[in-house]
Amino acid sequence: MKDATDKSSSNPSKPPLKLLAQKLGVVQREAGKLGIPTLVVIEGLDASSKGKLINQILLEIDSRSFKVYSTHASHTEPRNYPLLHRFWNNTPSEGRIQFYDRGPYYLVLDAWAEGKLHEDELSHYWDDIINFERQLHDSGVEIIKLFLDVSKKTQAKRFRKLQENTKTAWRVTPKDWRRHRQYRSYRDTAMEAIETTDRDYAKWHTIDTENFKGALVEIYNRIIDHLEDAIARKKKALKTPLEKSVTNAWIPYKGHNFLDDTKFEEPMDRQKYKTTLKRRQAKIHELVHEIHTHQLPVVLAFCGWDAAGKGGCIKRLVQSIDPRGYDVTPVAAPTKIELSHHYLWRFWKEMPPRGKIAIFDRSWYGRVLVERVEALCTNMEWKAAYQEINEMEQHLANFGTTIVKFWLHIDKDTQLERFEARQVDPLKSWKITEEDWRNREKWERYEESINEMIEKTNTSYAPWHIVPATCKMRARIEVLDTVIRALKKAIKQSRKAPL
Repeated sequence: MKDATDKSSSNPSKPPLKLLAQKLGVVQREAGKLGIPTLVVIEGLDASSKGKLINQILLEIDSRSFKVYSTHASHTEPRNYPLLHRFWNNTPSEGRIQFYDRGPYYLVLDAWAEGKLHEDELSHYWDDIINFERQLHDSGVEIIKLFLDVSKKTQAKRFRKLQENTKTAWRVTPKDWRRHRQYRSYRDTAMEAIETTDRDYAKWHTIDTENFKGALVEIYNRIIDHLEDAIARKKKALKTPLEKSVTNAWIPYKGHNFLDDTKFEEPMDRQKYKTTLKRRQAKIHELVHEIHTHQLPVVLAFCGWDAAGKGGCIKRLVQSIDPRGYDVTPVAAPTKIELSHHYLWRFWKEMPPRGKIAIFDRSWYGRVLVERVEALCTNMEWKAAYQEINEMEQHLANFGTTIVKFWLHIDKDTQLERFEARQVDPLKSWKITEEDWRNREKWERYEESINEMIEKTNTSYAPWHIVPATCKMRARIEVLDTVIRALKKAIKQSRKAPL
């Protein structure tokens, strides 16, 4: 690709910077029209002119097309969530640019420099960030990573200049000077992180900021080059669309049938159910207070066949819990805004902070169930989702989140009985739709997808629990018993992750 600065010779009346700025505006608008989401990560050493450089770049970009998220290690509220939570919540939608004024790398390096992370712990955080960037790239996000470098001598000079001015002296803190004394070890660790996390789809560009204009020219060129490449790829893809029949041809599952292992029992005695339910709810009430005391996050995902009783189980679970201690997220078809982001974005937004329970009525597993069966995504996309989901759940678990996943299982005859009962009950008829009947016609394909989902996402840190639900009373008690065991274990093994 020809360097953008070469074109300055065709118009000597305008300096190279102005030409580059104009060109950035042009390519940004074209990328926006094509719906290309772009993430620009700007990391760097202290006093490397990050703010000044970012501001200059943004002047030439349509203000309606970008957002800037500034990361600060001192902010306490985001630390109640896993490291990647705040960044998932600030990923770009189609046609927009998201800037990170320092990102997850900075938080990890800062924790290490402050002695909160041992050097041996860095690798799994780098792995989490690599996974995060790969997932975004696979969904079409163009990733541009810039590391702004500065010498130790210049860093000190800039600190002193800021301190000499009463209006800017506040910007230099004891922590800044402490980091200056750590300059060599901090920079060496940052360079190791860059080498570890450099990928073809998310390459690092180290930029010397000793000369401000020179750094600005290089930043312009890097962003322009990335956007031009993304535009070229998008145009090529639009010219050669894949045949839907090829990308969505049904791929049968031939592994173990976990659902067939389920044993359905006789209906539970109603009086015994009421007595047992009351005791279990009292225990849940106690444990939720301990979860808050220990500041433990909990995720409960309820999946199952239509009419399997997910809502009833959730209702009995939360009946005795302080409503301030939990949130229930009902998952329906994604909205237009949600579709413009990575499919996991809308779930990351609902993940719980420390001390709270997030309950999902349906979940991110729709990607490998309804979206697979109904051909709402390609085979490549739902196959990739197994790894993406496992990575997300692993990151949550590393933070200390307890994850419990339920599949409420019924047989086909029981579902038919419940569908027909709903249709004639005026208080429940709203629960049955034409889509429910259509889904029922594809029972066998859903069954294959469920079994493959269980096989590929049943992990030690996020296990699946198949709950026989032909008897709603038994199912509710089993769900409560499973949650009680999980909460007891979490409290016994409670720990607080540094990030």
